[in-house]
Amino acid sequence: MSLAGALWFAVQDDLFTNGVCNTSSAPSISNTPISASETRSVLDALDDSFISQTLHLNRQCLRFIVDFIQARLKKDVFAPSHSLTPAEANILATLAYYAQGSLPSKITEQLGIDQTAAGEAVKTITKLLSEMCPDFITFPNSYNDRMGAAQAFKNLSGIPHVVGVLGYLHLKVSPPVGEEHMYMNTMGYHSVMMQAIFDVDGNLLSLEQCCPGGTPERTVWENSDIGRQFSIFQHGHTWVIGGRSLHGCGHVLTPVEAFRIKSNAALRFNKAHAQLYGRAQQVFGSLKSRFQCLRDIGSIQLPESVACTIKACCVLHNICKKFSVPLPSDFSLEPLHPPSEMVNIMAEQPFDYMEDTKDEMIEMFFNIAEDEGQ
Repeated sequence: MSLAGALWFAVQDDLFTNGVCNTSSAPSISNTPISASETRSVLDALDDSFISQTLHLNRQCLRFIVDFIQARLKKDVFAPSHSLTPAEANILATLAYYAQGSLPSKITEQLGIDQTAAGEAVKTITKLLSEMCPDFITFPNSYNDRMGAAQAFKNLSGIPHVVGVLGYLHLKVSPPVGEEHMYMNTMGYHSVMMQAIFDVDGNLLSLEQCCPGGTPERTVWENSDIGRQFSIFQHGHTWVIGGRSLHGCGHVLTPVEAFRIKSNAALRFNKAHAQLYGRAQQVFGSLKSRFQCLRDIGSIQLPESVACTIKACCVLHNICKKFSVPLPSDFSLEPLHPPSEMVNIMAEQPFDYMEDTKDEMIEMFFNIAEDEGQ
């Protein structure tokens, strides 16, 4: 079980304890007294087709999200002072915006709120969801959690001591005038990028460093909180799987460079590495398919201005994983970004302690497979 999953159960238990979450396992129309049914009238009026096609959720997951956000809104100073029914409609409008990338009037009319109120709701609820990151996006900090994560990766790929896959989510933007070069990524379009680490099941474990899409990935990793934690061995002698642009970065396992491959064991390692690193295409593709607001952010002034939206969608991603919510029918894999030429030159520097560690690991774990195949 991933740490994100364990934490979800703790959050759900908190909701049950405080009487916020509906404890019925199967969705149904409420037969409770009038005051309770009124608070659920907006959601209960929606059919499963609307929930699936417009919100990209299922009813059980949606109920959890609505209940949880309503509980948080009650505690916040900006919570509405009127009944929960408008708050529920505002939450649904926000989720529709995430899923569709826009909020047409036909949706707000169906939810019974106007466009202006819906726009304000998106800002408020996005901020609230982004602040839930520490509750839903957590790294395996204990030894037992790390070993559990590492065993799952080893079972899948044969690579030991891996606790996550490190990737960079790029979101298309229209950059500030005069700063276009900073936002041009290696795929040839302007973007902001967010560093993410995820587990073997695609649950997000770490999320930080929203910055212009042209920023070298090495720079992002080395200046991130999680990167610094690894540098002082806060997470023990473990690794994350990373792309070629991170060659030489401490605690990041990258593929063996072509000019270094001297055995079938190295080829086997690269194949296993590609199997894990390629999962970034699935995870980032899932995010952009379920939350289509991430496909094109539009005009921005600062990368930080879109960080809340990214974090909010990532929180919802982890919740969706716990409820096994199917992906939309138009799901597609996200292309992997190639490294820049500058990073490739750096990757060929001859002295690198990670290369020695990698060589030892390949010799120990991947020559065994080679011997058995002979």
